[in-house]
Amino acid sequence: MIDKTYKRKVFNRAASSYEDYCVLQDKISDNLFDRLELINIDPKKLVDLGCGTGKNGIKLNKKFKSGRLVNYDLSDNMLYLAKDKFSGLFSQLTRRSSSVSYVCGDIEQLPFREDSFDLVWTSSALQWCNSLPGTFDEIKRVLKPNGLFIFSTFGPRTLYELKEVNERISGVSKANQFIDMHNIGDLLVSSGFSDPVLDVENFTLTYPSTEKLLLDIGKIGASSGNVNRGKGLRGRGFMESIKKEYELFKHDGIYPATYEVIYGHAWNIERISDYQPIEFVKK
Repeated sequence: MIDKTYKRKVFNRAASSYEDYCVLQDKISDNLFDRLELINIDPKKLVDLGCGTGKNGIKLNKKFKSGRLVNYDLSDNMLYLAKDKFSGLFSQLTRRSSSVSYVCGDIEQLPFREDSFDLVWTSSALQWCNSLPGTFDEIKRVLKPNGLFIFSTFGPRTLYELKEVNERISGVSKANQFIDMHNIGDLLVSSGFSDPVLDVENFTLTYPSTEKLLLDIGKIGASSGNVNRGKGLRGRGFMESIKKEYELFKHDGIYPATYEVIYGHAWNIERISDYQPIEFVKK
């Protein structure tokens, strides 16, 4: 279970350092944009859920010039940076800033009316949701008929090295729990989405030390938000234990961190519900 109050504080603290450390998140977003390029869509209203500092929003705004964009994030500090970024863009292009807005809130409780958006985009944010089925229900609710939902998130092998180390040290699971690709596809269908398309890609980041690995995770606000995070050994003794246990994964002097990235999209296809089945009469 993710402690959302705690995660808001973490992301607010990480806002100023996020763009210096979000190399993987940028790569994932680029890959998601590549997938979006293959889809024929011209949304008039779109939302970036978990927009962070607004880097994806800038690209979405440039791609869909006539669309109205909502930047949405749990962290108000992230949104302030996103607004600054867009202000600079509009001053250069002399375009109206009214085409972009900013809303602070939780992805699991969207403060929008039904059928609000033609496109819902979210990259590297769904893993912070406690109920993915409920989140998908909310996204479908605010998505217009024939609208597109496109996303990236993380699968079960993400940071499995650190998860195993933590469990050996603390005896409890303190890491976030990630859902596999096939279950995500099933959940999309259960929420009423049509024609889901999903694929997976694995990345391995390498570090010269466990300190650098944990620093990178902390600087983007991606440290565990689990309510069990405070259980077990902490402080200097905890860090020394992590260094010792992580040696099991060390290879050629480097420490790996694995990420399983899931990409997907699905449609809110408007179905005809008042049809009557054809009856065949036996002669």
